[in-house]
Amino acid sequence: MPLILQLLFIYGAIVVLLIHQGTVVEYARKKGYEGIKPGLIGLVPVYGLYYYILRKKRRNISKQGLRAVFSLKNFVARTLIYGEIALISIIVIVPVVYIIGLSLSNIQSSVPSTIWPKDPNTGAFTYLFEETKFVRWYWNTLSIALINMFVGTVLITGAAYVFARFKFVGKRAGLLAILVLQAFPSFMGLIAMYVLFWKFGLLGQPRALSILYIGGSIPGNLWLVKGFLSQIPKDLDESAMIDGANKFQIFWRIILPLSVPILTFVAVTMFMVPWMDYMLPGYLLNYYPPDAPAGYDVTQQWTLAVGLFKFINDLEYIHYSAFAAGALLVGLPITILYMLFQRYLIEGIMAGATKG
Repeated sequence: MPLILQLLFIYGAIVVLLIHQGTVVEYARKKGYEGIKPGLIGLVPVYGLYYYILRKKRRNISKQGLRAVFSLKNFVARTLIYGEIALISIIVIVPVVYIIGLSLSNIQSSVPSTIWPKDPNTGAFTYLFEETKFVRWYWNTLSIALINMFVGTVLITGAAYVFARFKFVGKRAGLLAILVLQAFPSFMGLIAMYVLFWKFGLLGQPRALSILYIGGSIPGNLWLVKGFLSQIPKDLDESAMIDGANKFQIFWRIILPLSVPILTFVAVTMFMVPWMDYMLPGYLLNYYPPDAPAGYDVTQQWTLAVGLFKFINDLEYIHYSAFAAGALLVGLPITILYMLFQRYLIEGIMAGATKG
């Protein structure tokens, strides 16, 4: 079956299932049945509706009220709503399913035209771990991300606290200077970065990239955290000082606990920065040291972005299934972080978006 027909069939099936579930849930609610159970039973085609038709009413509702659930107006409304939801879901889910299928295809030099392979296998993962430096790339990237997250968050939090809570000469000029620095894209300083790394012997050193990532993330995140801290009433500081607390105690015991949402957001974004950045690692890590022995393996210096990109643009390394497998493993830690800190991330975005 052609790919377009597969997608249309999947789309139609999802829409029908959602319409059936919505009808079951509404019908069950009118009869007095609410909660998770109607939604789950509604996922069973035909049986879900039949189940609640046979159930006794818990509410005093007329037959006409129950028939209204099946009216043309409600049917059209549900079709439009669930049709849009299903379309958005397919747009999001199909690429993910395709990547998973590609990772299980073990294809090197061509791209499959089907969403799922006929004979799934783990050959691409075996190739990734046994014939490449993927584990090394993963460690290089993970170590950079952890350094960024911890060191960057500490520096940004400390600087933002000073700008938000203290008055000193040059405060306004410093904030404006930081804001201006944020306006310049990083690629404008590539030559300067290369020269500095060369002079200090940092070329080909993955962890050294943290210097650039942290420096580049400070301006925007500093303004974000400062905006949040400015909203915390200064009366709390004064009350704590009356009770004998010093500046550090105020920061550690009052300001920091109240800033968990915005700091979580900053920490997660700092962690994400190096995962798929190709420009800086590709520019600064493809470096052979002057004293490198014959046959020196420069790939051990790469990050995930550099290594995976070679699988789709370099004939020597080309392997589409390995690229897909690596992409899945790259997205794993980021997905886990978002799942664990979703509540804090939403609060941090909303809180940092307003100015106190």
